[in-house]
Amino acid sequence: MQSNFYRFFGVILFLAFSLGIYAQKPTTCAVSAAPYIVHSEGLAERMGDIILQCTGAPGASVTGSLNVSLPISITNNINASGYSTDASLSVNTGSGNVPSGVAGLVTNQSISFSGFQFTIPASGVASLVIDDLRANVNQLGLQQTSQIFAYLGGTLALQGSPVAVAIAQRGLLATNMDSAVTCTGSPTPSSLNLSNLFAAKTSEQTTRVTEGFPSSFQPKDPTSDTGTRFLLSYSNVPAGAAIYVPDAVAGSDAIVPTAGGDLGTPASVGQYAAGSQTLLLVRVLNADATGSGGAFATLPAPNASGVLLLNGANPVPLTDGAGYAVYEVVAASPSVTESAQIPNFFAIAPNTPPATANGSLSLAPVSTVGSASTTAPIPRFVAVTPPSDCTAEGDCNASYYPQLQVTATPLQATVAAGGKLVGAGLITITDARGGVLDWSASVTYTSGAGWASFSQAFGVDNAQVIVLVEPGTLAPGTYQATVLIDAGPIAGSQSFPLTLTVTPAVQTPSVVVTGITNAADFHPDVAPGSLAAVWGSNLAGQNVSVTFNGIAAKLLYTGAQQINLQIPAALGGQTSAKVVVTADSAASAPFTVPLAAVAPAIFTPGVLNQDNTVNSSANPATLGSVLQIFLTGMPDSGAIATVTIQNRGGLVPLYAGAAPGLLGLQQVNVAVPADLNATASNLTICLMGAANQQYCSQPESIALKP
Repeated sequence: MQSNFYRFFGVILFLAFSLGIYAQKPTTCAVSAAPYIVHSEGLAERMGDIILQCTGAPGASVTGSLNVSLPISITNNINASGYSTDASLSVNTGSGNVPSGVAGLVTNQSISFSGFQFTIPASGVASLVIDDLRANVNQLGLQQTSQIFAYLGGTLALQGSPVAVAIAQRGLLATNMDSAVTCTGSPTPSSLNLSNLFAAKTSEQTTRVTEGFPSSFQPKDPTSDTGTRFLLSYSNVPAGAAIYVPDAVAGSDAIVPTAGGDLGTPASVGQYAAGSQTLLLVRVLNADATGSGGAFATLPAPNASGVLLLNGANPVPLTDGAGYAVYEVVAASPSVTESAQIPNFFAIAPNTPPATANGSLSLAPVSTVGSASTTAPIPRFVAVTPPSDCTAEGDCNASYYPQLQVTATPLQATVAAGGKLVGAGLITITDARGGVLDWSASVTYTSGAGWASFSQAFGVDNAQVIVLVEPGTLAPGTYQATVLIDAGPIAGSQSFPLTLTVTPAVQTPSVVVTGITNAADFHPDVAPGSLAAVWGSNLAGQNVSVTFNGIAAKLLYTGAQQINLQIPAALGGQTSAKVVVTADSAASAPFTVPLAAVAPAIFTPGVLNQDNTVNSSANPATLGSVLQIFLTGMPDSGAIATVTIQNRGGLVPLYAGAAPGLLGLQQVNVAVPADLNATASNLTICLMGAANQQYCSQPESIALKP
């Protein structure tokens, strides 16, 4: 019995030593971290190192696993199996940090290190360090300050979890080119550099970038692909225009900062002390449209004093009016909030009408990859417009900034359903301070969509904008929208309510043609070139037209029931025509009218005596005198004509042709035979048409006297 007891006790003692379990000295790890300030725009921001200070029995062998979870996605580079290629776990047992040899497996918001081993040194203290852990901070939004905690778990006895590993803030503040940049006639110097661009007075607007926190602008380090980059994008650049930007920019703490001259300091070429830790931006050539890749522009050699004169400038490549420029931070102070001015020069040929280009700015490279990736660049950022830096720079009320001032008439209109585009009010835009006021107009719909527009949707400085509405397919009712005039975060914005009332559609009366006659005696005989009358209903309107076989007629009079016109002479040789009357937006059904080769018709009154007085029963013509007869339906070039008076036919006219100066009117002069009866008589004119067919007018009454 006693031997069994000792045998059992020996087994327990053996197991205790084998497993490294000492009740009096267990291995425990206290968790701490040094949180970094990170970009809230960032998709792969580096968290602060996580340190586990572990104590245990000297000589104890520890094998364990460790899991780190964040409230946001982990975005380290990974291999095809999902293991991080950059985040690492190292062990320090007294001789410095040594890689654990265990890669971290990334799964969404966590990373796990499994199977690492270390031995507690004689001091009884060892430390574990997790470094270069990266995460999608932008998932927290763009709040000014957000604290990020890491939650640790695994096989170790941990104390102090969770622990703060980062504080998120907006990393980029800016004074940008706003939404639009005026491009007017602006010269390009023959030799291209900053000094010459300033001297030539090439049109310029500055982009100022300012750190949202010290160390926001970071040079490249061994854990990143690039330093912090800036992507300046341009669009709607007019044809023939050019944009020039510096090859390098000296920041606010340089010997001489680069300055465009429009933000309160004189224009200046940057001077930078080589090797200093002040802010220096260098342009990246041949980068892609996200701001990735490319190579640095060549910098000048330092002078004898070790100073770089940053006078180089080059064009921005443009395709279809769009292009971009990329800059990278190559040096910066980690403890000072720095800024830099990037001059943008806009050149366009003289006498070119003014045009407006658009510009935007963001941190770069821009990306939409918000998870761990095998290829995405580090760092990377979402494309968001930076807030104004005027508070950080202390110049929000400076005279070189514009200030938007807007007044508007009531913006409202009432239009019938299906009605045309109409004005709904006038907006007056002025710059109440100084600088260049770049503004844009937009509309947000509360009900309906697409029914409002502007006479001018964007512009520079003072303007008057007509708000236009068109109901289109909207049903009758009341529709609301808000019009926004936006001049950027510094100049300000202002909004106005817009109301459109759509009433039931106005029923347009039908245009009906009931007949066509000549304009002289109103008989239905008409010919090409003759004067005619179109009869019907609803023929009047603001815009009236009449076509014969698609050929427009010349209108002489328009009324609701009658239109007087000249039938197009180009219809010669045709025997009929389809007539269509259009009054405003309504058109008649085609009306077919027969056409004769000639169709003489005498006007009433339309006969003058030889003394140019109108022939009548009270004013008869003397036998043997000459009558002047006015008619239509005869070619202006004349025709074979005969006149019959009383029963005396075959009278040959003295003249038969166009009535001088009278459109569509012809004149026949004939001598009255002296041996006719002095009494009331009938007069007829006959014309010879095609195939020797005779066409005669209706009889016209005349009076004769001895």
